[in-house]
Amino acid sequence: MDIMKGKLGKIKARNFLLVGFIAVLWGILTFLSPHFIKISNILLLLQQSSIVMIAGIGMTFAILTSGIDLSIGSVAALSSVMVGIAITKWEIPVFLALLIGMLTGTLFGMLNGILISYFRLQPMICTLGIMSIARGLTYILTSGRSVFVTDSLLIKIGNGRILGIPIITLIALFMFAVGYIILNYTFLGRCVYCLGGNEEATRLSGIDTRKMKTITYSICGFCAAIVGVLYVCTLGASEPTVGQGLELNATAVTAIGGTSLLGGVGSLVGTVFGAVLIGTINNGLSILNIVSYYQQLLLGVVIILAVLLEQFKKK
Repeated sequence: MDIMKGKLGKIKARNFLLVGFIAVLWGILTFLSPHFIKISNILLLLQQSSIVMIAGIGMTFAILTSGIDLSIGSVAALSSVMVGIAITKWEIPVFLALLIGMLTGTLFGMLNGILISYFRLQPMICTLGIMSIARGLTYILTSGRSVFVTDSLLIKIGNGRILGIPIITLIALFMFAVGYIILNYTFLGRCVYCLGGNEEATRLSGIDTRKMKTITYSICGFCAAIVGVLYVCTLGASEPTVGQGLELNATAVTAIGGTSLLGGVGSLVGTVFGAVLIGTINNGLSILNIVSYYQQLLLGVVIILAVLLEQFKKK
């Protein structure tokens, strides 16, 4: 119990540190460009952060079990394409098309979980293979071309606002709230943390670890599917190239948020702050007209610093 309290204390301290760093960064960017702090830009920043936030939520579940999901970007692209094809080629109602897209991502997440838990494949290798399969199917189904979707409801979801807040941001916050409740107040959430802490001990305690891990990866796949659906809503098309590099960003915001890459320790609150931090960096560089290549460079630096911080905390 004392150990768990100690870990929770470190997580809270990490979150406060993140909030402080974000506040300082916002102050610097406001000084360099007064346009940064405008309400319109802040809302844009939050909207831009929402996609990686949702992906990060799914990745947090996977990493907490001592795993990882490198297929999340490709699964998002495949889910996106399935929505576009269902609407344009199969002429299925939009609501059912969205369900098909979400079901696609969830099934691929479940496949990851089955291969990892029942067939004992290494998460990195397994999800790398699924990443290639999902991306290949995406190109096969579209012949490498965009599938344009002009449904007004989807466009409204992607670009509309409720009470001035982007709908995409509200969806991301809802996903966070559901994920937070699952991790902190349900049996599944306790199992996720236990799997990352000591899977063998969890199994010996009578918990079906294979089932729990499969459910966890299914949640990750579902989050990827939501991202794919939002890509369609935002772009007005199903692009076979979307989601490239999403697994890197999702891993980055999870690590920055304090979730240990070894599993068992972390929180979705930190993941959300990590997404806002990455969004702030990208938004700030764009406002300052700095070449976009530097965004990738800074992302890599931030990931390394986050991991180094985790190592120093253990000493």
